Amino acid sequence: MQMKAALSALAGAGSVRVDIPKHTAVARAAASLRSPIVKIVVPPPDNLDVIATRIRNAFRQGKAPENSDLRHAPWCLWDGTRPLELDDDVSSEYLGYVKTSGRKGAFKRLAAAYVIRFPVRSKMFSSVAALLSELAEKFSGSWSSASKSLSIFDHVEAPRRIALAARYKGSSPTEVLADHGLSVLASESRLAEAAFVEGLRQIGAEQMRPLERLKSMTQWATTQEGVLRFDQHRGLVADSLILPHENPAPEKLERDKMLSFLLERFGDPRLPGNKWAPMKCTAVVKRWLTEQSLRQFLDVVSRTALPEQWKYRRAFWTAVYNRGLISDACVIFDDLGAYHATKVFDGKTPFSRWRHVSGAKQIQKGHACLLLRIGRGVVAEWSHNGKCNVWRDATDPTAPILHRLRYSSDEVQVKNISFERGEGKSAFTHSRPSTYSWQNKVADEIRAMTGVRVMQSEYVAR
Repeated sequence: MQMKAALSALAGAGSVRVDIPKHTAVARAAASLRSPIVKIVVPPPDNLDVIATRIRNAFRQGKAPENSDLRHAPWCLWDGTRPLELDDDVSSEYLGYVKTSGRKGAFKRLAAAYVIRFPVRSKMFSSVAALLSELAEKFSGSWSSASKSLSIFDHVEAPRRIALAARYKGSSPTEVLADHGLSVLASESRLAEAAFVEGLRQIGAEQMRPLERLKSMTQWATTQEGVLRFDQHRGLVADSLILPHENPAPEKLERDKMLSFLLERFGDPRLPGNKWAPMKCTAVVKRWLTEQSLRQFLDVVSRTALPEQWKYRRAFWTAVYNRGLISDACVIFDDLGAYHATKVFDGKTPFSRWRHVSGAKQIQKGHACLLLRIGRGVVAEWSHNGKCNVWRDATDPTAPILHRLRYSSDEVQVKNISFERGEGKSAFTHSRPSTYSWQNKVADEIRAMTGVRVMQSEYVAR
């Protein structure tokens, strides 16, 4: 009866509510755990000279510096008006203190300064690296792990090992250091920078196909947002990408992709305000851009021009380029040409646009003009029914200047002369191309500007 009564009482009672916590105590405790990291913070340089003076005086008097000064000693080694490394007796005393004190904190602070400063030109840098390598075996933790797996305290080997590890993982040197518990809170450590430079050299030295090298360079040198890492080393970025393929040059589409990567980040090397000063490959890039501009003009305009006429122009200007006589080139497009150029070529491929001026020659739909610097002169080769305009002297005030953003039609044609020739300038129609009449005349002009004769056999249309 007691069981029945109990069950009856329970049935008549209200519902029992059990509140289950959203997060268990174990889950909360696990979430609070963090991987052990070494936070490296560059101390402000204020008073480093004063601190260095106190450290110097204490050691020379046979006394131990104050602990507050010893915490800053690693930075006094290489920073300030007179770094401690300039005084052999003082720097030796300090390194001796770090070695014999048995204090892990002294070791970690010196290791942090080593990673951030990485003063490869310091006369005592090898001694610091050797000491840190020795002490790393005595102290467990992130520094010891990084010493074993990355040889972080081998100042010659460390950049190479870090670069290899980062490239293998598809990450950056800074991320590799962070993965080993060394969270660098300075913008970038100099050790990470040295590993970045080493990675660039590796990419430039390895045997790769052009697009394979471009992919490696893109992953290595830029962030996920496409921003260049360590902009101060942009010269090595460009050189490591281009110079391995200087001779023989890559295929046209491969060159276009490589040029696109560089132009997006450094600008056009032919224009003012670019960032090409440190590069050794600038001449190669300019040569590729010249060929690209010539190809832009020929490929884009051929979509709207008469094929029978256009094959003769392609044959002629290709022959001139193959002789190495074109030192610079740019193309002027209207909206239609710009559309095709952007579609056929990469959108970052540079070209100029027409500027409409009242009273100037009307620009027909699809009209384009190719500006060429040949020898000491300039040529403006028009598409469709336009003429081939030649200025034997580029300093002629009426001669066009290459690589302006916009041109009016009057700025790129010879005016106020007789049908064909004037003083120092000429304009030729493209009539009867199969007789090679205009080609031979323009070849004469090119010889006058360069001293080189392009033979008719070189520009015969096939």
